[in-house]
Formats: sequence, structure tokens, C-alpha cells
Amino acid sequence: MTWAYLPVLNKLIQIIVTILIGYCSEVFGIIPAALFVPQAVQLVFKILLPSLILKGVGIGIDFYTERNIWAFIVTFLVLRAIALVIAFCTVLCLNWKAKKPINGLGDVAVLWLSFTWISTVILGVPICSAIFGKPSLGLIYGLMAGVSSFIFQLPLQLIFFEYHVIEQRWTREVLHTAQPIVPTPMKNSTVITVDVQETSDHSTHHSDEVPSDDQRRWYSLVNFEHLSQAAVWLDIFKRLSTNPILIALFVGFVLSLSTAGKYLRCPSDTCIAGLEWIGDTLGWLGECVSPLSLLAMGSWMHSQHYLSSSQRIQLSKLCLFMVFKLIAIPLLMVGLAKCMKLNDEAGRAAILIASLPISMASFSLGHQYNVGEKDLAANVTAGTVLMLPTIIVWNIVLDAVSLYPLK
Repeated sequence: MTWAYLPVLNKLIQIIVTILIGYCSEVFGIIPAALFVPQAVQLVFKILLPSLILKGVGIGIDFYTERNIWAFIVTFLVLRAIALVIAFCTVLCLNWKAKKPINGLGDVAVLWLSFTWISTVILGVPICSAIFGKPSLGLIYGLMAGVSSFIFQLPLQLIFFEYHVIEQRWTREVLHTAQPIVPTPMKNSTVITVDVQETSDHSTHHSDEVPSDDQRRWYSLVNFEHLSQAAVWLDIFKRLSTNPILIALFVGFVLSLSTAGKYLRCPSDTCIAGLEWIGDTLGWLGECVSPLSLLAMGSWMHSQHYLSSSQRIQLSKLCLFMVFKLIAIPLLMVGLAKCMKLNDEAGRAAILIASLPISMASFSLGHQYNVGEKDLAANVTAGTVLMLPTIIVWNIVLDAVSLYPLK
């Protein structure tokens, strides 16, 4: 008799072997992380993943007939909202314990990423496909779990990180009052410059008295904060409106909700002959998402070994993150799945996807804004290493308590 979990075990081993190939390739210089990883990430998030989203959401899913799809999306949306509240409360407690504001919105964003920036597509799609024995179901559940991430978590993450940049600039200027106020540009963030002399000249237009350094500094800080907030919203709007993933998601919803996608769904009774190449091409490109991303992840993991001991997270802190991400978050999803009355198939998919490690994209965001890099790197690596036993154990536990059984 074949072990019930053999298909998912085979898929998990396949994923781990692919990561190891990327790891070894970086070791031997075949695909150096410094060159390969940034280019691979760009290719995945600008071409391959949008193609997969268009194929899955726009052509593969019929929102009018698929059961539990909207409830499934809302379940993950609520999960991310609860995790955000927990992240806020954690930061507030840390600040209260320290009796000073040592943490800010950037730290909230890092905790939120560590809790719920789940690899729903790169890992969720192949694992769900193996669990249910149908690639189409894996694609549906993997993509639908990521919808709330794209439309809810990503915009708020950008807001938090951009305001983290402002917080850091503000703190730097307040603490170093002897320094001239010239905002220091941070990598890939909005750069705003304020002319101190011009500001002070306008502020003393009706007075012959020369303003003091403290007055100049106050005028500059006020103007800097005002200009920064305006620029932050403009920058976030530009980034979201030009994000290939969000564009693909919007087009996909339009195709599906307008029922135009059914004419590209081949083979089917509604498929228009001669247009099969559209879905086939999108599917072909989309199939490259997981293998390329996993190779890049393996290459990136080896590059993290060069971190000094001062840049590494404490073991106790990492264990706490893993307990929360791999145990507490899936347990929370069990309750949410019950509240949303998901069927057996959708309920199991939701719990198993919730137990997956966070995506390498979380580290990219932390690196971009220079906050929480070591925490996010450790979470990605440790979660990926523990992925195989985590998924197997959760399947066994769900079957042992007769919760969301597989048919």
C-alpha cells in the first residue's frame, strides 16, 4: 500500500533538491549570487509571475462557478490583518518595556513580513498540486492565497517602509542638532532636499533679526516632513500603478469577471480556435516561476553564509519566529477556516499554505529599505529548511484529528 503522503513528500524533495542545486552552483561559481539572483528576481516578478497570474486568474478560474474562492481570499486577508495587529502590539510592548520609542513602523513591517509574507506561489502552487493531485487546484489555491498579499499587504508594507525612511531621517536630525539639515538619501527611497538658507530667509521676511540655528532647523524639519509625506504617497502610487504583478492581477480579474477569459480557456467548448497559443504561452512562462525562483533562493542562501556573527539573529529569537510562523499562524488559520466555512479541500489548502515559509522577496524589501535584513534572511532560510517536516506533520495532524480530510 502506497503511503498517502508520498506524492507531497516527492514534491518537497524535488523543491529541496532544486534549492541545493542553486546552492552548489553558487559554491562552484556557476551562477554567482551577486549576478544571478537580482536578474532572476527581476525576470520572475516582471515577466514570469505576471504570466502565471494572467493564466491562472484570467483564464483558469471562473469566479462565478468556483466554490469557496471568495471565502478563501477573505480568509487570507483576515489572517494578514490579524498578523498586522499582532506586529503593532509587539512593537508597542517592546517600546513600553524599553521606556522609549526604540522601534517604529519599519520594525512593524519586518514583523509583519516574518509572520505572513508567505511563499504562496513559488512553494504553494507545486505543493498544493501534489497534495490534491491536480495542477489546476494547486494553481487556484496558490494564486488566491497571494491575492490579499498583492492588494493589501504590499501597499501597506511600502507605506510602512517609506515612513521608516522618514523616521530615520527625522531621528538623525533631532539627535544631531549640530549637523546641517541635508537629508541623507537611502537606497531606492524617495530623495527630498530642503534648502535651509532659503527656508530661513522666507521665515524672516518681516524681521531684521537673523534667525538662530535652532530656528532654521525647526523650519527645515517642518518643511521636510510635509514634503516627505507628499512625496511618499506619490512614490507609492507610482510603484503600485506600475507593478507588473498588480497589473496582471487586475487584468486577470477583468478577464475572469467579464467572462472573456473562458474564450481563451482551451480545451473547452467556449475556446476560440486559433487563440490557444495565448494560454499556452502564459502557462509555459508561468511554469518557470518555481524552478527559477528556487535556484535563485539556493544561490542566495549560500551568499548569506558570509554574514559576520554580529549580523546574525540570536538563536532564541529565531526559534520564537519559527514557532509563531510554522505553528501559531497555521493554528490561527484553522480557526479562520472554520469561521469562513471552507470546505475540506479549501480548508486543508489554506492551513498548509499558511504553514509555508516566507518568501525571499521579504528579504529584498528589507534590504531595499535597510531594515530587518538579518531577521528576514534568517526567517527565510530556517523556514525553508524546516519546510519538509512542517508540511508532512501538519498533514498527519489534520488526518489524525479528522480535520479537512483528503478525498
